[in-house]
Amino acid sequence: MSAGIVAVAAKGGSQAAAVLLWRTVLTGTPGIESLDPATAAAVRVLAGRLAARCSAGWTAALLAPLVPLLGAPAVDPAAATSSVLLSKLTLAAHVSVLRRLNEAGLHPIVLKGLANAHRLHDPPTPRVLGDLDVLLPRAEIGPAIDLFLPLGFRFGGARRTRWGFVSDASYVPFHSPDGITNIDLHVEADAWPLPRGLSADDVRAGAQALALPDGLVHMPRDEHVLLICVSNIAKDRFGWQTASKVIDAGRLLLRHGATLDWREVEERAVHARLSRPLNALLALLVALGFPPAAVPRAVHPPRGLAALTWRRIVDDWRAVFASELSGKALLWRDLTLAQTPATFARFNWWRVKGLVRPADGIPPEAKGRGLASPHS
Repeated sequence: MSAGIVAVAAKGGSQAAAVLLWRTVLTGTPGIESLDPATAAAVRVLAGRLAARCSAGWTAALLAPLVPLLGAPAVDPAAATSSVLLSKLTLAAHVSVLRRLNEAGLHPIVLKGLANAHRLHDPPTPRVLGDLDVLLPRAEIGPAIDLFLPLGFRFGGARRTRWGFVSDASYVPFHSPDGITNIDLHVEADAWPLPRGLSADDVRAGAQALALPDGLVHMPRDEHVLLICVSNIAKDRFGWQTASKVIDAGRLLLRHGATLDWREVEERAVHARLSRPLNALLALLVALGFPPAAVPRAVHPPRGLAALTWRRIVDDWRAVFASELSGKALLWRDLTLAQTPATFARFNWWRVKGLVRPADGIPPEAKGRGLASPHS
């Protein structure tokens, strides 16, 4: 057999492994009854990459339906167990924060992680990762800070950039002394331009109750969850950092797609300048093995310059983020697919201004209480 034929066969086997892995991750079902050894080996390699980018515990839970086909766990069991224990600790800490906020008469809306975990995933605990994102009315930011200051919470811990902290929707993490609890206080669900189409008031007005074992919390309605996912994915240029949001979007469409008000989703996406990323996300899901019938409308992959960018994104996801993207590649994704020209110009103008006067990401309410930047 020639080297060319071997290479083509290897590529085909790798692509089959990628589609199998992502179909299982996105839908919970492998869709096949048997697996050849070469594809099984390729799946294990890709599973290791996903565990490195997300978490071992969540990856193990997502790929549990593949275990009978693989003949063994897709992720190291010890690493998965350790990861789930951390998620349990994080979940308990997050629930404690929400209980305090509610008992103080505040009105938190839980965004992303904890809320999506319980709305979209079974079991939910492995999906609980990292920060607790909480949307509060502007007037409640100060009282929320007052609740946790006596417990030793302080602002900081975000990665420093040359242009400082540029988000207009949230602040640097408000973290506990032991580092277990990081609260992201939001005044908008995500950064501009999402508020053009989905404001904080819109999210509050449409919020749905979510029953947890420890009580009720409130989260955005399903249409708004999808738009927040799209906004996050576009902001992070469809990179590996968006894996949890892409997975959440797939599970949302699978579980609740039939009841989504798709007209609202598309109209808000237009106003938020997110139509192109929304279309690209739906096309990416299908390219990764998500059933087209579960998407509420016809899928149209991007065209023109965006088409080349989108194909590279698909290749990156099928390889499960085998390499890091260069700064140039990220800017190209912004310009051709993730952002409109107006959004691209505005974000980069913020960065230019930040080079002159970097923002520290500390809310004014905290500075008024004597909390200065940890870097000042």
